[in-house]
Amino acid sequence: MPRACLRRIGRPICQPGTVARNRDADTARRSVVPAALRERTGSLWLPAIWTGIGAAVVCATVAIVAVAICWLPVAGPAGHTRSAISAGLLTFLAALHGGITVDDTEAAFLPLGMLALVVLVIARAGAGLADAAAAVGEQDPVRLALALAAQAAAFTAACLVAVPLSVLGTSSAPFLGVGVAALVLFVLAGGCAFVWLTPPLRAAVHAVAPRATVPALRAAGAAVLCYLAAGAVLVALSLVAHAGDVESISRHVGGGWGGIPVLVLGLLAAPNALVAGASYLAGPGIALGATTVGPFGVSHGTLPAFPLLGAVPSTAHIHPVVYALLVAAPLLAGLQLGRIALRQGALLPVIAVVFAAAALAGIAMAALAWQAGGGIGDGGLATLGPSPWRVGLAVAGASAVTGSLSVGIAALWRVLTPGLARLADLGTEDGALTADPDGEDEPWPVDLDTEDELWPVDPDREDGPLTTDPGSEDEPDLTRVTTADGEPAGPEGEELAG
Repeated sequence: MPRACLRRIGRPICQPGTVARNRDADTARRSVVPAALRERTGSLWLPAIWTGIGAAVVCATVAIVAVAICWLPVAGPAGHTRSAISAGLLTFLAALHGGITVDDTEAAFLPLGMLALVVLVIARAGAGLADAAAAVGEQDPVRLALALAAQAAAFTAACLVAVPLSVLGTSSAPFLGVGVAALVLFVLAGGCAFVWLTPPLRAAVHAVAPRATVPALRAAGAAVLCYLAAGAVLVALSLVAHAGDVESISRHVGGGWGGIPVLVLGLLAAPNALVAGASYLAGPGIALGATTVGPFGVSHGTLPAFPLLGAVPSTAHIHPVVYALLVAAPLLAGLQLGRIALRQGALLPVIAVVFAAAALAGIAMAALAWQAGGGIGDGGLATLGPSPWRVGLAVAGASAVTGSLSVGIAALWRVLTPGLARLADLGTEDGALTADPDGEDEPWPVDLDTEDELWPVDPDREDGPLTTDPGSEDEPDLTRVTTADGEPAGPEGEELAG
C-alpha cells in the first residue's frame, strides 16, 4: 500500500506574520544583466547601457513581430519583409507618444495599450539595473543617479537610431518628439522602478520628501483607481447594451484574417476607453470629432467605423445604473482618500494629505486624459478624447470635497463613539448597581483596586471581610473593618480611608 510523506521544508518555521522577501532565494527575480558583464567591469556603466539599449531592442522586436503577423498575411505577395520591419519600428516609436505622421497626416491619438507595454519593459530594465547595483555593492547615491541617467540616455539613443529606419513612404516619426518622449518616459518609468528597488536612493528620497508625500501618493493612486474601475464598468455595460452595433461594425470593417489587426487595435485601445469612461463619470465627458458625449448631454456627428466606438451612446437618456456610477465614482474615491489620510492621526497632517492627494489625483487623471486623447489630422477627427485640464480639475475638486467629508464624518464619529459607548454600558460598569435576571437584586460590588473606597476591605485577613446576616438585627462588628493604613477602624468609624 503506498504511503504519503511530507516534503522537507526548506526554511525554518516561525511565528505567523509578514515574511520578508528573500532576494537570494531561487524564486527571486532573474537578473537581465549577464553575470560575466557585472564581474568583468565591477561598475554600473556597462549594465546601464546594456539594459537601456536592451529595453529598446525588446520593444522594437515585439512591435515588428506583431506587425508581421497582422500585416503580411493580408498584404500577400505585395508585402515585403523590409516594409514589415519599417512598419514595426514605426509602431514602436509611435508607442512612445512622441508624435507620428501617417500618409502626410499627423496623428496624436494612439492606443494606450502600446504605451503600457513599453512602460512594463522600461520598468523591468530599471529593476535589472537595481539588481546590478546590488550585485556590485554600489551604495553612493550620486553614482547610482548617474547610472540611471546613462541608462535613460542609452534608451533614447537607441530610439533615435530607429527613426531613419522606420520611414515607410510618407509615414515617419519626428526626431525631436521621439527623443523627448523616450527620455521622459524612461526617467519616469525606469527611474521609479530603480529608485524603489535601490535602498540608498530610496532613503535619500525619503529624507528629502515631506512626510505626507508617501500617504498622499497612495491616496491619490487609490482615488484614480476608483475612477478607472468605475469607467471600466461603464464601458463594459455600454458594450453589452450596444452589442448589436459593435457586431455590425466589426462585420463591415472586415472578417477572417483581415479582422485580426482591427481586433488587436481594439484591445490596445481598451485603456483609452477606460480613461474615456472615467472622464465621463468625472463630468467633462469626451469629444469624438463632431460628437461630444457627457452626462449632461450628447451631440451627434460622424464617427469612424471602429468597433469600439459602437458603444458610444446615441441618446442623452441616462440609465439608472449610470446614475449610480456617477455618484459612486467620486464617493469611493473620497472614501479611499479619507481612509488613507486618517492614518496620520493629527488633524493638520490629515488635512494636508487630503488636499495633496486630491491635487495629485487631478494631475494624474489630467495626464491620463492627455495621453488617451489627441487627434488625427486637422479635419473632423482633430479632437479625440477628453479635455485634460477639465478632467483634472473635476477629479481634484470632487476628491477634495468627498475626502474632506469622509474625514469630517470619521472625526465626528470618533468624538461621539465614547459617549455612545458610555450610554450603552451604563448599568454594567464597576460600581454600578446591577439587576439580577431572575429579579433579585445583586449586592453593590466593591472594587478592591481603587484607593477611594470609603470602607476598604483587607483581603489578607483570615477572618474575611465584613459580613452581615440578613436575618439578624445585630449591628455589624466594625472592628473587622480596616483603614487604608491597615489599622482597625474604631467602633464609631472615626477613621475613614481615603
